[in-house]
Amino acid sequence: MLTKELIFQDRNHKKLLLAMMKILKVLPVYLLLELLFISCSSSVQLPEYTSAEEAYNQGRYQTALTFINRAIEIQKDQSDFYVLRAKANYKIGNKILAMDDLNKALALGKSFSALHLRGKLFLENNELEKAKVDFRSAYELNPESADLLFDLGYLEYLNGENQLALEYYLNASKIDSKNPATYVNIGNLYAMMGDSKLAIDNYSKALVLDTTDGVAYYNRANEKMLTGDFVGAIEDYENSLLIDSTNISTLFILAEAKTKINDFAGALDNYSTIIKLDSSSAKAYYLRGISEVKIEMTDRACFDFKKAGELGYFDAYEMTKKYCEPKQNTKKKVQKKSKR
Repeated sequence: MLTKELIFQDRNHKKLLLAMMKILKVLPVYLLLELLFISCSSSVQLPEYTSAEEAYNQGRYQTALTFINRAIEIQKDQSDFYVLRAKANYKIGNKILAMDDLNKALALGKSFSALHLRGKLFLENNELEKAKVDFRSAYELNPESADLLFDLGYLEYLNGENQLALEYYLNASKIDSKNPATYVNIGNLYAMMGDSKLAIDNYSKALVLDTTDGVAYYNRANEKMLTGDFVGAIEDYENSLLIDSTNISTLFILAEAKTKINDFAGALDNYSTIIKLDSSSAKAYYLRGISEVKIEMTDRACFDFKKAGELGYFDAYEMTKKYCEPKQNTKKKVQKKSKR
């Protein structure tokens, strides 16, 4: 609410303006200014709203909800209030309540924040056409939002429009060059298009920004495998495992990379780790057996082939026949002649 002092000053200001307008015979302009003044006055932020914003920015979302609920009790016609409450509810997982508030906010008037967040909710619910409508409307209001461009990129990726998705991500990276996720997704799209070099370049940009991004390490390693850089791939897979040491898929492909450079002992260690994590992995027993054959540990290989076969990996039986079954003595027996 306006203080008495502000109201008094405002009245004097109006009288002065009115007198000047009458002199200049521009009363319609004065009426326009009056309407603008009233509009601005109604949007004065309540202390409750300011406190809610502060709590939200500090990550205290439940506290933000407490304050914004009070603000809405005082003023029920403020779109920004419902948007902020929607954002807080979204952060704590109350997505149905968030959607309800966004609809209320948009009924009061279009806003970039409401359209963008509602589009995200539609996207998460796999309602892609509704998400597209909201994102495009938000884009018309603010085409320079890196977050929106990122979401548009993901939407078009889901729609199978990879080239358009790439354009959105590239534009997002120009506006915000500090988001590693953008470069990872650009790398993914280049990888899908068969351009390993550009994919590697973008994964590398992501890793400069975030050295703990296990996905970037893993994806870059895959592209290095395709280009024949097995040593580089091994380094990236191992860095990925430092972040997620129990990822069995990474352990398998790391072992494969090691076999490419004849590091069979190293591959054996990786397969052993997989078996510790999943003792029912027939494939791990089989491949460990192959590595053991390569370094002439035949007895252990035979044990692993047998175990793999018991677990249903039938190729293991062929290896058992080849390396483990005793070979028949092919030498002909020399018959001794007996004296008559």
